[in-house]
Amino acid sequence: MNKKIITLSVFLLMVSSTVAIVRVNVYVSSSIDGRIPYFNIPAKVNNTPQSILVVWENTGSVGCRFRLRADIYEIINNTKRQSYTSWSEEIPIEPGAQENLVAYWYPEGPGNFTVHTFLYYCNSIENGPAGNFTVFKSNITTRAPFDVKTESTENYVEFIFNSKENINDLVIIPREYPLGWTFDSKRIDRIEKGKKKIVRVNYEASIWKERNVSFDIVTLDGKFYKQERITLRKKREFPVYQATIVILVIVIIILSIMLIRYKREGVKLGDREGSNGNSGSR
Repeated sequence: MNKKIITLSVFLLMVSSTVAIVRVNVYVSSSIDGRIPYFNIPAKVNNTPQSILVVWENTGSVGCRFRLRADIYEIINNTKRQSYTSWSEEIPIEPGAQENLVAYWYPEGPGNFTVHTFLYYCNSIENGPAGNFTVFKSNITTRAPFDVKTESTENYVEFIFNSKENINDLVIIPREYPLGWTFDSKRIDRIEKGKKKIVRVNYEASIWKERNVSFDIVTLDGKFYKQERITLRKKREFPVYQATIVILVIVIIILSIMLIRYKREGVKLGDREGSNGNSGSR
């Protein structure tokens, strides 16, 4: 009886140990997905920039950087002719979050237009909403009460604003830029009178080279307008690494000269002491 109990106990212990060793792996697959809960393409544009808004909700399990592209076509005699491609800023959207993607365009003249949008994210492209709108133009903008200076690099253009009055809701919209490049349009909520404001507009070049680009700088109500034309150039940054090497070389040379002089003076001093000693012995 005791043997049976012992045998049963050993068996149960072995089984429980075996079960304890078994690992349960739960696999949850990642997904890239989302939806558009809201979008807005104003049907009428009257002396103002056109603002194309798409709200994207990330319903997947992977965070991505999102960008909106808007291809704008003018409709003439039932024929579409592409007028412009606008890009929003690139915005990171985590799973469960939603963000506004806005692309801007400032029309040169009146007409009927249609727009097709696309969403770029996680190496994917998805069709977005489309719509039609009419532009009314009477050119009643006022000269902008601000000055602008620019600096550029291979990745961005920096705008430095100095305004004579407070400005709200200003947008920077690339007008002319190389085909195949990506240039953000950028909204500035506020520029305060007398205070310097620095704004960066990012861009991506397929193959970079010095090129001329132009920008429309206009308030959302169309009141103030200014056009800025620049040549993209690489920013000349201070060569810290090279300067450090040069300084180290100079320091080493100076120390070497000082050491040589010190040794020479030591040798001379030794010779003098030796000669004095010889004179005394005589």
